[in-house]
Amino acid sequence: MLVSSPLRISCWAWLFAVLPLSTRSQSLFQPTSLALGSEPGPVQIEVKYSEEIWGLAQNFSDGPFPYATALANTYRVETFEIAEPGRIESFFLQGGQRWQSIRLLTDGDVTFDMVGLVPSIPVVDIDDLPGSFTSDDETLNQIWKLGARAVVAACLEPGSQKTMWEIDEEGGAYVRGMRAGTTSMGTFFRDYTLEFDTKIERGGVGWTVAFPVASPARGIQLNLVAENQVFVNTNTTLTRPNSISFDFGYSMVNVTTLTSWHLDTFDVPFSVEEDTWYRIKTVLDGTHLAVSIGDVDVFNVSLSDYYISDSRLPGGTIDSLGSWGFGGWQDQIGYFRNVVVYDTANGSELYRNPLTDASEDGVIREYGVMANRQAAYLDGPKRDRLVWLSDFLHTVRIIGASTSRYDLVKGTLQFIVDWQSASGLLPYAAAIGHDPGLAKQAFAFGGGSYFAGSEIWSIILPDYQILGVLAFTNYVRPSNDVDFARTTWLQWKANMAINSTTGLLSLFGAFLGPSDGGSAINCALVEALNTMAEVATVLGEDSDAEEYTTLSTGLALAINSNLWNEDLGIYGLSPANMSEFSVNSIAFCTTSGTATPEKTSRFISALGSLELSPGFKDSTEVNASDPSTNISPNTNGFLLSALLSQGTSDAAKQSLELIKSLWTPMLADNRTSTGASWEYVNLDEGPGLGLFTSLSHPWGGAPTYVLTEWAAGIQAAEGVDGFGYRSWVVAPQMGVYMGLEDVSARVVTAFDGDLAVHWQVENGTMAVTILAPSETRGVFRLGQFEKSLSGCSEYNFSLALPM
Repeated sequence: MLVSSPLRISCWAWLFAVLPLSTRSQSLFQPTSLALGSEPGPVQIEVKYSEEIWGLAQNFSDGPFPYATALANTYRVETFEIAEPGRIESFFLQGGQRWQSIRLLTDGDVTFDMVGLVPSIPVVDIDDLPGSFTSDDETLNQIWKLGARAVVAACLEPGSQKTMWEIDEEGGAYVRGMRAGTTSMGTFFRDYTLEFDTKIERGGVGWTVAFPVASPARGIQLNLVAENQVFVNTNTTLTRPNSISFDFGYSMVNVTTLTSWHLDTFDVPFSVEEDTWYRIKTVLDGTHLAVSIGDVDVFNVSLSDYYISDSRLPGGTIDSLGSWGFGGWQDQIGYFRNVVVYDTANGSELYRNPLTDASEDGVIREYGVMANRQAAYLDGPKRDRLVWLSDFLHTVRIIGASTSRYDLVKGTLQFIVDWQSASGLLPYAAAIGHDPGLAKQAFAFGGGSYFAGSEIWSIILPDYQILGVLAFTNYVRPSNDVDFARTTWLQWKANMAINSTTGLLSLFGAFLGPSDGGSAINCALVEALNTMAEVATVLGEDSDAEEYTTLSTGLALAINSNLWNEDLGIYGLSPANMSEFSVNSIAFCTTSGTATPEKTSRFISALGSLELSPGFKDSTEVNASDPSTNISPNTNGFLLSALLSQGTSDAAKQSLELIKSLWTPMLADNRTSTGASWEYVNLDEGPGLGLFTSLSHPWGGAPTYVLTEWAAGIQAAEGVDGFGYRSWVVAPQMGVYMGLEDVSARVVTAFDGDLAVHWQVENGTMAVTILAPSETRGVFRLGQFEKSLSGCSEYNFSLALPM
């Protein structure tokens, strides 16, 4: 992906270029360029990267992204000095992006032979995927591609995301500016003293202490700034020369939902030089924080003097429990070595590491900055670049309808279960740079004092465990990967055992809705139990299948007894709130089969109370007049399947209206469109979280599989016969109700061939062609018409459309 014609920046050109790096494209790239030369001498350029064009006008573009190290640049702005011809390449990958700008900072000229990006993911022709969908409605065709592009951009081959630190056997860890790589070894240390040697190569160095590796994954941030600042665009207010900046949170600056506090800046009483080794000591004793360089004390302050207004810091005082790490601010580079940690009170040594082990199992593994060893599907290529458990449900279904990269799905699911704790819980957001064999305990329990040593995965978003199981079963069903299911069955059983109940499930918290007996989490659990029973049957685990079926039946009865409001015709949000309802409760109580057809019809008829433009708000409790209200393509995506399962003309039209109202804005504006599905949409049909919004997020791509399944009509048969599409159904009724007249779609089966359909309506007659592996069998259904199909690889027939 390159701009290959020579491009020249002159001293009079403040903004050299704004480059649309690809029309409607999203990906993970390593920025690169080839400079032909600069005149009259070295020049400096500032390069910005952004998903939407507006980011290029901001100081930090659309970043930074300090929530996780994530094996990509924390920052969206980089500075380069060009002194001679040659290739200029950023060390770090940049996450998802579409726009790039280059600004000349100093006097002189520079000419580029090419400017572009080297992809770190497979380059895929979106019009030539194994799975496909096309129709006579071009808007729907482009909407289908949104989810497909999102999963392409989120898929990581093993080893594709490079190691973030370079290790020198003498100099130690060579660390460029980034969110600090953090060791899991210090997760449960408190009131300790950290000592290390550091040498600034450019600008400054950063380190953290009292930093939980698990949520809230933030802590004390410290940054030593050198006297010399080589880049003219350095923000010397933020990073004052010859000082140490003291901050708390995720970063040195606020980033939308990632709050940080700049607490103080302390002058260093001498000139801090580059290319000079310093011994730094950071002391925590439970009440104070002190930093010294060599034998010079820089500061010693009481933590209680720096009030932090945050619910996870009772009393507002910064805690001293948590690990340490090394990083730095934008464009900074430095070395770290000879790390020693000891108990502040008694001086006993707790940890020692010279940071010189350059092996794959050495420093980079411990500090969570190693290249990804397994396949991974991220929540988004820009952020958070984590394997979010719940997001994977939509992702798996989109993959089945588009890329068919089941090998990477399998690798991701294996990565997830490798993180499983002894209790059976799975990580809600697994970090791709860490090794679960080393860091599992730290991420499960290392949430700092607020969580008091509790297992965090049972507290934060615990309903993600249910959605994770659904991701597993929704992989096994279309792929028919019985071997993987059998190999990992005990792990999934252990996870299900945590939430299995015939009474209403109550959790510590939830994403889908109320956690104390909520209808959404309970109906989602019914669906998980049902699908686990199917997988158990395929595996021959009959007792497990019987258990899950019994639990599902009992739970569905409890839901209908305790949560159905007959007067209003809704499932209440929870027993404590029976007059309100949500998109998720409609979705999961329908698709799980918990609701009878009559109850489903009544419940869906209440949707008008949730309707906004675009889409539907999450629940009746959401204030529709609040301009900050966002619409979730994630939850609306779950709703689509529920609506279309009704099989009525009204449901088809309502679904089509929802698809076009919520997903067309993702295509409408070239300045914000990436060609991929978004994380959130606001009431003005723009990105819901401003520049922070992930504009390539598979959880927002449900129409990709919904259009294949319901508009084209390709579905696996119900029950175990449908695994791998051994038995299938083509039922295009909803596509006809949508007014479509020419539709083609294709999916990959587990039986050495594709299942494809093309149907066309003309003069009241539908002509149908179906291609399928001959060892499979299927049924075509339209209205009252039904035709059984088997024994062939191609079927052609026509029928009159029912009136």
